[in-house]
Amino acid sequence: MTDDFRSQLIAHAQVALDRAGRALTEAATNQYLILPFFQLLGYDPLDPDEIIPEAHASFSDKFKNRVDFAICKDGEPVIAVEAKKVGTLSEANRGELKGYFNAVPSVKLGILTDGLVYQLYTDTGLENMMDDDPFVTIDLSEVAQERIPDDALDALVKLRKGNFDPADVGADAKRKLFLASYVDALDRNFRMPHESLVRTLMDLANVEGRRTGRLVEEHAPIVQDAIQAFFDRKILERVGFATRQDLVRVQAPAPVPAAVVEAAPEALAASGGSDSGIITTEVEMMVFEHTRTRLAFLLAGNEEGFGRLKYLYSVDYKTVFAVCYKQERKGKLFNFWEGANSPRYRFEFPGGEQVQTDDLLDIDQPLLTAYLARVEELG
Repeated sequence: MTDDFRSQLIAHAQVALDRAGRALTEAATNQYLILPFFQLLGYDPLDPDEIIPEAHASFSDKFKNRVDFAICKDGEPVIAVEAKKVGTLSEANRGELKGYFNAVPSVKLGILTDGLVYQLYTDTGLENMMDDDPFVTIDLSEVAQERIPDDALDALVKLRKGNFDPADVGADAKRKLFLASYVDALDRNFRMPHESLVRTLMDLANVEGRRTGRLVEEHAPIVQDAIQAFFDRKILERVGFATRQDLVRVQAPAPVPAAVVEAAPEALAASGGSDSGIITTEVEMMVFEHTRTRLAFLLAGNEEGFGRLKYLYSVDYKTVFAVCYKQERKGKLFNFWEGANSPRYRFEFPGGEQVQTDDLLDIDQPLLTAYLARVEELG
């Protein structure tokens, strides 16, 4: 069901982008973009008991509040929608939506939209007081390109008629906000572990010694390397390698026919016959390992590309080390030479592009480009 809805959402987004240039007024935006969106979610704009246009609520005769649409459930408004002409959405537009949201206790979700961007708000702070920031934003220009974040798709699935539960919106929004905060914290600590995290891991690992500032400082770079190693191992597990110990120093293979690669690609990770006389160095194996783990990171959200990382393997010749996808000649991603001094790493990518660097992150773009091209060519 989710896959069907995803396809319908993409189709709607593509149509909405095509119509957006002709939605020259707020009324046109409502008719061409916004109401069809809510129809996609299962709501009937022609049913006065389901969608109420120009919905009003008031604290008093002096303070009146209005939204463009109120969506009802069991006779009560539960979703408030404030609509603006396509392309004119701004923070200043939140006032009317917030006023109506705060005035109607049954409303648990506020939507601010221009027909292409949908910002979803709830009351994670104080009950019946709309938050200042949305807990999720859906941009149909991204959806039309089939780029749909998981949190956005999940929010829309839960917003569909029959799925929407007003009582669950706040808890779900809090979870999303906390999740985003934790991801940000992990990202910061991945790059530079906080002192408190270093101390915690030292305690969990039963590191001996009094937690002096000097000892904690000494362990900070070790903790940083440990975090990197942990994520590397998890990525390798996901692409079919149980631990990093699978990536051992071994000799290079003789050229492997394409048919053999197709039959058993997972067994082709830098291995070879004992009589080849070629020893794959530690740096070469590190480059191969980096290629797989870095591509796994760069392919976040691309499940098809991620799943094909198992077809990567290395080939070590006497003068050059290569990483390939499925086929040795047609599938080559790059040639690699180890430098004696700076720059430590020398790469040659398809088309003759060369990168000489001391930082492997500098090959991100040509590496990803080469990999995606090989996947497209060889399947």
